[in-house]
Amino acid sequence: MDYTSLEYKKLDHIATLAVDVGTFLLACGAHCGRISRNLNRIVNTWGVNIHMNISYTGVLVTACYDEYPEMPVTIYKRSPVHGVNFTAINEISQLSWLVETEKISVDETIALFMQIKNKRAYPKSVLLVGIGISCACLCIVAGGDWRDAIVAFVASIAGMLVRLEIVRHNYNLMISFTAAAFVTSLITALNVIGVFQPLWGESLAPDRALATAVLYLVPGVPLTNCIIDLIEGYIPSAIARGVFGAFILLCIAAGMSMSIILFGIEKF
Repeated sequence: MDYTSLEYKKLDHIATLAVDVGTFLLACGAHCGRISRNLNRIVNTWGVNIHMNISYTGVLVTACYDEYPEMPVTIYKRSPVHGVNFTAINEISQLSWLVETEKISVDETIALFMQIKNKRAYPKSVLLVGIGISCACLCIVAGGDWRDAIVAFVASIAGMLVRLEIVRHNYNLMISFTAAAFVTSLITALNVIGVFQPLWGESLAPDRALATAVLYLVPGVPLTNCIIDLIEGYIPSAIARGVFGAFILLCIAAGMSMSIILFGIEKF
Protein backbone atom coordinates (compact mmCIF):
# COMPACT_ATOMS: atom_id res chain seq x y z
CA MET A 1 0.00 0.00 0.00
CA ASP A 2 1.25 3.50 -0.87
CA TYR A 3 0.00 6.97 -0.03
CA THR A 4 -1.92 7.30 -3.32
CA SER A 5 -3.74 3.97 -3.14
CA LEU A 6 -7.47 3.59 -2.63
CA GLU A 7 -6.87 1.71 0.60
CA TYR A 8 -4.94 4.64 2.05
CA LYS A 9 -7.70 7.04 1.00
CA LYS A 10 -10.20 4.74 2.70
CA LEU A 11 -8.07 4.85 5.85
CA ASP A 12 -8.17 8.64 5.69
CA HIS A 13 -12.00 8.51 5.49
CA ILE A 14 -12.10 6.16 8.48
CA ALA A 15 -9.83 8.42 10.54
CA THR A 16 -11.92 11.45 9.61
CA LEU A 17 -15.11 9.61 10.60
CA ALA A 18 -13.55 8.57 13.91
CA VAL A 19 -12.50 12.11 14.83
CA ASP A 20 -15.90 13.50 13.75
CA VAL A 21 -17.77 10.98 15.88
CA GLY A 22 -15.37 11.54 18.78
CA THR A 23 -15.78 15.32 18.87
CA PHE A 24 -19.54 14.97 18.42
CA LEU A 25 -19.77 12.63 21.42
CA LEU A 26 -17.51 14.94 23.42
CA ALA A 27 -19.76 17.91 22.66
CA CYS A 28 -22.87 15.90 23.60
CA GLY A 29 -21.56 15.11 27.07
CA ALA A 30 -20.02 11.65 26.71
CA HIS A 31 -17.16 10.65 29.00
CA CYS A 32 -13.83 9.53 27.53
CA GLY A 33 -14.33 5.82 28.15
CA ARG A 34 -17.55 5.77 26.15
CA ILE A 35 -15.95 7.70 23.31
CA SER A 36 -13.02 5.26 23.19
CA ARG A 37 -15.24 2.15 23.24
CA ASN A 38 -17.58 3.41 20.52
CA LEU A 39 -14.79 4.49 18.18
CA ASN A 40 -12.81 1.27 18.61
CA ARG A 41 -15.94 -0.81 18.05
CA ILE A 42 -16.58 0.98 14.77
CA VAL A 43 -13.10 1.08 13.20
CA ASN A 44 -11.99 -2.38 14.35
CA THR A 45 -14.75 -3.81 12.18
CA TRP A 46 -12.84 -2.57 9.12
CA GLY A 47 -9.45 -3.91 10.27
CA VAL A 48 -8.24 -0.55 11.55
CA ASN A 49 -6.58 0.26 14.86
CA ILE A 50 -6.76 3.72 16.35
CA HIS A 51 -4.87 5.51 19.08
CA MET A 52 -6.69 8.43 20.68
CA ASN A 53 -5.85 11.40 22.81
CA ILE A 54 -9.12 12.80 24.15
CA SER A 55 -8.95 16.20 25.82
CA TYR A 56 -11.74 18.50 26.93
CA THR A 57 -11.32 20.69 23.86
CA GLY A 58 -10.79 18.13 21.10
CA VAL A 59 -9.84 14.66 19.91
CA LEU A 60 -6.58 13.48 18.32
CA VAL A 61 -6.84 10.22 16.35
CA THR A 62 -4.08 8.15 14.73
CA ALA A 63 -5.43 5.31 12.57
CA CYS A 64 -3.60 2.50 10.77
CA TYR A 65 -4.34 -0.86 9.21
CA ASP A 66 -3.36 -3.96 11.13
CA GLU A 67 -1.10 -5.09 8.28
CA TYR A 68 0.38 -1.62 7.59
CA PRO A 69 1.18 -0.09 11.00
CA GLU A 70 3.98 1.97 9.45
CA MET A 71 1.52 4.07 7.38
CA PRO A 72 -0.80 5.83 9.85
CA VAL A 73 -3.19 8.74 9.39
CA THR A 74 -3.28 11.34 12.16
CA ILE A 75 -6.10 13.89 12.47
CA TYR A 76 -6.98 16.39 15.20
CA LYS A 77 -10.30 18.20 15.52
CA ARG A 78 -11.53 20.70 18.08
CA SER A 79 -14.80 19.99 19.80
CA PRO A 80 -17.79 22.32 19.36
CA VAL A 81 -19.32 24.01 22.40
CA HIS A 82 -20.18 21.38 24.98
CA GLY A 83 -23.80 20.58 25.74
CA VAL A 84 -25.90 17.63 26.81
CA ASN A 85 -27.62 15.32 24.32
CA PHE A 86 -28.07 11.85 25.76
CA THR A 87 -30.31 10.81 22.87
CA ALA A 88 -27.50 11.39 20.37
CA ILE A 89 -25.00 9.56 22.61
CA ASN A 90 -27.33 6.56 22.75
CA GLU A 91 -27.85 6.59 18.98
CA ILE A 92 -24.11 6.67 18.33
CA SER A 93 -23.70 3.69 20.65
CA GLN A 94 -26.40 1.82 18.72
CA LEU A 95 -24.66 2.76 15.47
CA SER A 96 -21.38 1.32 16.72
CA TRP A 97 -23.06 -1.99 17.53
CA LEU A 98 -24.79 -1.97 14.14
CA VAL A 99 -21.44 -1.53 12.39
CA GLU A 100 -19.94 -4.41 14.35
CA THR A 101 -22.83 -6.86 13.93
CA GLU A 102 -23.97 -6.03 10.40
CA LYS A 103 -20.52 -5.21 8.98
CA ILE A 104 -21.85 -2.16 7.14
CA SER A 105 -19.53 -0.13 4.95
CA VAL A 106 -17.73 3.10 5.73
CA ASP A 107 -19.96 5.13 3.42
CA GLU A 108 -23.14 3.71 4.99
CA THR A 109 -21.79 4.48 8.44
CA ILE A 110 -20.97 8.06 7.47
CA ALA A 111 -24.50 8.51 6.08
CA LEU A 112 -26.09 7.15 9.27
CA PHE A 113 -23.84 9.31 11.42
CA MET A 114 -24.79 12.44 9.50
CA GLN A 115 -28.46 11.62 10.06
CA ILE A 116 -27.84 11.48 13.82
CA LYS A 117 -25.68 14.61 13.77
CA ASN A 118 -28.19 16.67 11.80
CA LYS A 119 -31.18 15.76 13.94
CA ARG A 120 -32.74 18.80 15.53
CA ALA A 121 -32.41 19.06 19.28
CA TYR A 122 -35.34 19.88 21.53
CA PRO A 123 -37.14 23.09 20.51
CA LYS A 124 -36.22 26.16 22.53
CA SER A 125 -39.73 26.43 23.96
CA VAL A 126 -39.66 22.84 25.25
CA LEU A 127 -36.23 23.41 26.82
CA LEU A 128 -37.38 26.58 28.60
CA VAL A 129 -40.62 25.08 29.90
CA GLY A 130 -38.78 21.99 31.11
CA ILE A 131 -36.24 24.12 32.99
CA GLY A 132 -38.98 26.24 34.53
CA ILE A 133 -41.02 23.25 35.70
CA SER A 134 -38.00 21.48 37.17
CA CYS A 135 -36.92 24.54 39.17
CA ALA A 136 -40.48 25.14 40.34
CA CYS A 137 -40.76 21.54 41.54
CA LEU A 138 -37.41 21.78 43.32
CA CYS A 139 -38.66 24.91 45.04
CA ILE A 140 -41.72 23.09 46.35
CA VAL A 141 -39.63 20.12 47.46
CA ALA A 142 -37.33 22.53 49.32
CA GLY A 143 -40.27 23.93 51.28
CA GLY A 144 -41.61 26.77 49.15
CA ASP A 145 -45.30 27.28 48.31
CA TRP A 146 -47.01 27.79 44.97
CA ARG A 147 -46.12 31.49 44.95
CA ASP A 148 -42.43 30.71 45.37
CA ALA A 149 -42.71 28.02 42.70
CA ILE A 150 -44.16 30.52 40.21
CA VAL A 151 -41.31 32.93 40.93
CA ALA A 152 -38.75 30.15 40.47
CA PHE A 153 -40.47 29.11 37.22
CA VAL A 154 -40.36 32.62 35.73
CA ALA A 155 -36.89 33.44 37.06
CA SER A 156 -35.25 30.27 35.68
CA ILE A 157 -36.79 30.78 32.24
CA ALA A 158 -35.68 34.44 32.17
CA GLY A 159 -32.15 33.47 33.19
CA MET A 160 -31.94 30.74 30.57
CA LEU A 161 -33.15 33.13 27.87
CA VAL A 162 -30.33 35.50 28.80
CA ARG A 163 -27.79 32.68 28.74
CA LEU A 164 -28.93 31.40 25.33
CA GLU A 165 -28.78 34.90 23.89
CA ILE A 166 -25.24 35.45 25.15
CA VAL A 167 -24.15 32.06 23.77
CA ARG A 168 -25.80 32.88 20.44
CA HIS A 169 -23.57 35.94 20.13
CA ASN A 170 -20.46 33.81 20.85
CA TYR A 171 -19.48 35.59 24.04
CA ASN A 172 -17.44 33.80 26.68
CA LEU A 173 -19.35 30.88 28.15
CA MET A 174 -18.60 31.94 31.73
CA ILE A 175 -20.17 35.34 31.10
CA SER A 176 -23.38 33.56 30.13
CA PHE A 177 -23.47 31.61 33.39
CA THR A 178 -22.75 34.70 35.50
CA ALA A 179 -25.38 36.78 33.71
CA ALA A 180 -27.98 33.99 33.89
CA ALA A 181 -27.39 33.52 37.62
CA PHE A 182 -27.65 37.28 38.15
CA VAL A 183 -30.93 37.65 36.26
CA THR A 184 -32.48 34.58 37.88
CA SER A 185 -31.50 35.58 41.42
CA LEU A 186 -32.51 39.19 40.70
CA ILE A 187 -36.11 38.12 40.07
CA THR A 188 -36.22 35.78 43.04
CA ALA A 189 -34.63 38.45 45.26
CA LEU A 190 -37.56 40.73 44.43
CA ASN A 191 -39.78 38.04 45.91
CA VAL A 192 -37.62 37.87 49.03
CA ILE A 193 -37.92 41.62 49.73
CA GLY A 194 -41.70 41.46 49.23
CA VAL A 195 -42.18 43.20 45.88
CA PHE A 196 -44.81 40.64 44.82
CA GLN A 197 -46.77 40.67 48.09
CA PRO A 198 -49.42 43.15 46.82
CA LEU A 199 -50.09 40.71 43.98
CA TRP A 200 -50.73 37.52 45.99
CA GLY A 201 -49.84 38.11 49.61
CA GLU A 202 -46.88 36.88 51.60
CA SER A 203 -45.35 33.64 50.36
CA LEU A 204 -44.30 30.82 52.66
CA ALA A 205 -40.54 30.69 52.04
CA PRO A 206 -39.29 33.18 49.40
CA ASP A 207 -35.68 32.30 50.14
CA ARG A 208 -36.34 28.78 48.78
CA ALA A 209 -37.05 30.21 45.34
CA LEU A 210 -33.81 32.17 45.51
CA ALA A 211 -31.89 29.01 46.35
CA THR A 212 -33.50 26.64 43.83
CA ALA A 213 -34.17 28.79 40.76
CA VAL A 214 -30.49 28.75 39.73
CA LEU A 215 -30.09 24.97 39.96
CA TYR A 216 -30.61 24.58 36.20
CA LEU A 217 -27.12 26.09 35.81
CA VAL A 218 -25.34 23.49 37.96
CA PRO A 219 -22.87 21.55 35.73
CA GLY A 220 -23.92 18.06 36.73
CA VAL A 221 -22.73 16.30 33.57
CA PRO A 222 -19.16 17.72 33.56
CA LEU A 223 -18.74 16.95 37.26
CA THR A 224 -20.09 13.42 36.86
CA ASN A 225 -17.87 12.80 33.83
CA CYS A 226 -14.94 14.15 35.83
CA ILE A 227 -15.37 11.35 38.36
CA ILE A 228 -15.87 8.70 35.65
CA ASP A 229 -12.76 9.83 33.73
CA LEU A 230 -10.78 9.90 36.96
CA ILE A 231 -11.78 6.32 37.77
CA GLU A 232 -11.05 5.10 34.23
CA GLY A 233 -7.63 6.75 34.11
CA TYR A 234 -8.25 9.70 31.79
CA ILE A 235 -6.55 12.06 34.22
CA PRO A 236 -6.01 15.20 32.03
CA SER A 237 -9.62 15.15 30.84
CA ALA A 238 -10.87 14.54 34.39
CA ILE A 239 -8.92 17.53 35.70
CA ALA A 240 -10.17 19.74 32.86
CA ARG A 241 -13.80 18.73 33.43
CA GLY A 242 -13.48 19.25 37.17
CA VAL A 243 -11.92 22.70 36.81
CA PHE A 244 -14.53 23.66 34.21
CA GLY A 245 -17.38 22.56 36.50
CA ALA A 246 -15.84 24.31 39.51
CA PHE A 247 -15.45 27.56 37.58
CA ILE A 248 -19.09 27.42 36.47
CA LEU A 249 -20.10 27.06 40.13
CA LEU A 250 -17.93 30.09 40.91
CA CYS A 251 -19.69 32.08 38.17
CA ILE A 252 -23.09 31.07 39.55
CA ALA A 253 -22.03 32.19 43.01
CA ALA A 254 -20.77 35.50 41.62
CA GLY A 255 -24.03 36.19 39.79
CA MET A 256 -26.12 35.35 42.85
CA SER A 257 -23.89 37.42 45.13
CA MET A 258 -24.36 40.53 42.99
CA SER A 259 -28.15 40.28 43.29
CA ILE A 260 -28.06 39.51 47.02
CA ILE A 261 -25.72 42.43 47.72
CA LEU A 262 -27.74 44.74 45.45
CA PHE A 263 -30.91 44.20 47.52
CA GLY A 264 -29.12 43.92 50.84
CA ILE A 265 -30.48 40.47 51.62
CA GLU A 266 -29.05 39.11 54.85
CA LYS A 267 -28.97 35.67 56.48
CA PHE A 268 -29.30 33.79 53.20
